Amino acid sequence: MSIVVFTEKNKAASQIAGILSEGHYNRASVGGIPVYDFKMEGKEWRIMGLAGHIMGYDFPEQFNNWRECDPAVLLDTPPVKNVTKKPYAAAISLLASGAEEVVLACDFDREGENIGFEAKEISERVASLPVKRARFSSLSSSEIKKAFSNLVEPDYNMAMSAEARQILDLKMGAAFTRFMTLSVREKARTKGVISIGPCQTPTCGFVYEREKLIKNFKPKDFWKIEALFNSKGADFTGVHRAGNIHEKEKADEIFARIKDCKIGVVDKKSVKEARTNPPYPLNTTEFLKRSSKYLGVSPEEALETAEQLYLSGFTSYPRTETNKYADDFDFKSKLVAFSSGFYQKYALAIISAGEIKCRNGTKDGHDHPPIHPIKAASKGDIEKSVRMPNAWKVYDLIVRHFLANLMQPAIFEKTRMEILVGGEIFDVKGSILKSEGWLDVYPFETKNDKLLPFIEEKDEVDVKKLSNVKSETKPPKRLTEAELLTLMDKNGIGTKATAPSHIETNKKRGYFETKGKTIAILDTGFTLMDTLDATVPILVQPEIRARIESLIQDVEDGKKSLESALDEGTLLIKKMYSQLTSSKEAIAARMAGTIVDEQVATDKKNFVGTCPECGRMLHMIKTDKGRFVGCTGYPGCKNTYPLPKAGTLTVLRSQQCEKGGVAVLKVGKKYNWSVGIGPCFTCELEKKCFPPEIVGPCPVCDGSMFLITTKDSRFLGCTNRCGHTQSVPKSGRLTILDRLCEHCGWHVLRVKEQKQDAKEFCANRKCPGKK
Repeated sequence: MSIVVFTEKNKAASQIAGILSEGHYNRASVGGIPVYDFKMEGKEWRIMGLAGHIMGYDFPEQFNNWRECDPAVLLDTPPVKNVTKKPYAAAISLLASGAEEVVLACDFDREGENIGFEAKEISERVASLPVKRARFSSLSSSEIKKAFSNLVEPDYNMAMSAEARQILDLKMGAAFTRFMTLSVREKARTKGVISIGPCQTPTCGFVYEREKLIKNFKPKDFWKIEALFNSKGADFTGVHRAGNIHEKEKADEIFARIKDCKIGVVDKKSVKEARTNPPYPLNTTEFLKRSSKYLGVSPEEALETAEQLYLSGFTSYPRTETNKYADDFDFKSKLVAFSSGFYQKYALAIISAGEIKCRNGTKDGHDHPPIHPIKAASKGDIEKSVRMPNAWKVYDLIVRHFLANLMQPAIFEKTRMEILVGGEIFDVKGSILKSEGWLDVYPFETKNDKLLPFIEEKDEVDVKKLSNVKSETKPPKRLTEAELLTLMDKNGIGTKATAPSHIETNKKRGYFETKGKTIAILDTGFTLMDTLDATVPILVQPEIRARIESLIQDVEDGKKSLESALDEGTLLIKKMYSQLTSSKEAIAARMAGTIVDEQVATDKKNFVGTCPECGRMLHMIKTDKGRFVGCTGYPGCKNTYPLPKAGTLTVLRSQQCEKGGVAVLKVGKKYNWSVGIGPCFTCELEKKCFPPEIVGPCPVCDGSMFLITTKDSRFLGCTNRCGHTQSVPKSGRLTILDRLCEHCGWHVLRVKEQKQDAKEFCANRKCPGKK
């Protein structure tokens, strides 16, 4: 008989086995799954790592056919939980059947507790045995040994809260996604899925709301009066007290009074010391925001990197809401570990300062401490153990943030002056960093000094320049991932562990994308959000999801049973679904239109441009009766344009019609056609739109010789059509060079035949150089 331990992942299993056995363990295999065996205190121990969730919810098989099952039925259908990773379930059964006790040692959060209960359920199918729980926040030796010496009961409520989330998310995601997809497919040929998710959709909604503000923004002019001062050889700037002046007349009046002033007088001066405190300790949301802002690492990658650092024993558990350390947290031992090596300077400075104080936050999730380093490591150590591109950057951020929490505030000397110019007040500000404090270890924050010359009240300064600058108000900037995470956290969308995945899902669905550090919504995402906002706004807005999250939290806190939370959550989802179905036609029409437009726009051969009547897409359409340009907005928009009956048509993307044609087409190799206007050879502006390739002056009249290409031949003709022509080689790639013939001034021609050297010549038969 043995004690069997189940961890969340294999890496954690090997780490825990190494700690408990002092490195003396054997690696075995049970059904192809690694298991670590050792003896401790006279008992056999066997530790196995799972692969995250090995069970999952889905609807019974008879509901799998989308077209034969009304999506609404799914809302009243209890999903079934089945094993999804059978080799792991088989290994659990084998180990449990020979065990005297099972210990769950998965990550201590909702999902970890739920994964542990999956192993518990499978174990209890084959044996009746006690099941205990080891709780820890890091894979440090001391914490693991402490956890296994103080085993507790598994937390049923915490595990069931994850169960509630899985079931409610499945119901909403499956029903809404099927409904949207099938509704759109009735109106547009597409194999794509219109994905709706309980957290995914409001997450996209935040990006949509910002994009809507940007699109609807109307700039306003304003004027700002600025001064360039000089004192004791140093230049510095000031801004008129009125700031942004929105009335031009007012700005002009002020500027007119002072524009000739050459001297300013310091009327007031104040110098104050300002302190900038260290940041609060890192919880998950703050860590993800700072990784995105300072390192340019996406939230999903940052969380996965932090997870691997935790599993390798370098940092603490990365999923936590807590941003305050416990009163008995042992800072000193951590600092001693960093008192040599890369961070030696900062660790020794904190230790030598005497009492160690941390600037704590106010959030206590009662689960894990803030994210902090567990052991000191070099860049080589990190890169050897964690094979991820930004592992060192993430570790470095965590260490520096931890050290910054324990350091003194940064002290700035801030100077403010009021300078009178012709009776008008100009504000001047300066800032000098007097003591770096925590900024010394934290290079991510900007700390630029703005120096001012030493001047006192009543001193005069030179006015080198005065300007009345016109500007206009700017639209809001696009959201960054850090700002999006803040909005999600504030509105209760997702959890500290799932927030990055909701952002990533929207990217994979093609709803938005990151450009640098900002998020740009894509056409499909904007149209989907715009459609839902106009028809089912509660789907886009975060309130309903926040209520569902509170139900899940109530299960964890023991305030509600799993069944009652599921009942209440399902009622909320049905309310949203009812609004969705009542707006089916409007939703399907708008979404189908966008999908059709995207399909047309990617068909470069037939896509013509944008319809001036309705803004939809114009494309070439062929029927038994001929061909024409039509609009994707048909039948609502009946705008069409005729096309020539014969000839291959090519859209000249870089060409614009001077008369306002929708697009310009090349018809075979013969002529050009402006959509909505007609053939270009009948237009007096043809030569302006398509200037001929001039070779040189006509030897007969005052015209110019240019290259004419037909289906069967090419030659040089006169722009005045005087009848004079010149032959050129019939085959080979012909190029008109910039270089001129030194005898007649014609452009030199170059002909390149396949497998032959290129030849250059003057085509002018009357060239003096040919006599």
